[in-house]
Amino acid sequence: MTWYYTQMVQWHVWLAWCSVGLFFVRGLLFQFGTPQLQGIAKDARLLVVVFSVNACLVVTGLALWGAIGYHPVRNGWLGVKLVALIGYVACGHWALSQVRFHLIGYLTALALLALAMDLSINRQFLPG
Repeated sequence: MTWYYTQMVQWHVWLAWCSVGLFFVRGLLFQFGTPQLQGIAKDARLLVVVFSVNACLVVTGLALWGAIGYHPVRNGWLGVKLVALIGYVACGHWALSQVRFHLIGYLTALALLALAMDLSINRQFLPG
């Protein structure tokens, strides 16, 4: 392990929870908010924060991936996690970036995010 592993894991976890919170709150603002609150959810400054948190999350994830040496083919849980994260990004983008909020896309993104987080914590796709 490299010298920064523990701190990088802590930062990665913190950034992941920030990303989840931002996505969840933005979705709630779209779903239940007034047009003014929906405007806040699409505000450029908030989008910069969302992009920055997610960019840092990707950087820390790649750094940890390089430090640990997991491989998505050898470690099936990592491959499934990466596919779930790609699906999460696609569904989240579809749900929140259009003029109209798409509840199905939002719920699908939350389900894929829950799968990715479960795989991160348990490091196994199928029990057993």
